Amino acid sequence: MTLRPLATEDLDTVVRWFAEPHVTRWWEAPTEPQAVRARYAGRIAGREPTEVFMISAGGRAAGLIQRYLIDDHPEWAEALAATGALPSPAAGLDYLIGDPSLTGRGLASAAIRSCAQRTFADHPTLAAVCAAPFVENTASWRALERAGFTRAWSGPIADVDSHLYLSAPELGRAAEDLALLATELRKTRR
Repeated sequence: MTLRPLATEDLDTVVRWFAEPHVTRWWEAPTEPQAVRARYAGRIAGREPTEVFMISAGGRAAGLIQRYLIDDHPEWAEALAATGALPSPAAGLDYLIGDPSLTGRGLASAAIRSCAQRTFADHPTLAAVCAAPFVENTASWRALERAGFTRAWSGPIADVDSHLYLSAPELGRAAEDLALLATELRKTRR
């Protein structure tokens, strides 16, 4: 699994993903092609503070993950602050596996873990990286748990029943240590 910055030539693929039922069911932003192109073109050009990365597996586009500083989005910051569970400063993640044939293979967990580690490295003063999947989106919150995030709160966030998941810098380092240990174990078994 690799992450790379989203590029203009990726927009047709992203538009296709936003038409997939398993994406439209959970994604709250408009999913019409023009809206998707406009939203992501602004992020690609750097006109918006959200950074978006393509998730690839075996050289094949699989999904996207975006990260942002919570304070750059005041309404979302207010909604999360109402939980009383989010330390500050924090960053947020949103993600999807767009290619339906690649869901359920652990790619989201790997991308979440990698992006969280990268976010802590790029923003060393962060107290947490968070995500707030819908309560009903079991696949999403299980991906977070497999990536080392812990559930900090459950209830309405911006009027939607959600779970708030956090990864603290220590959890990011622990996940990285476990990944290194797993790699070493695989080497010794060969």
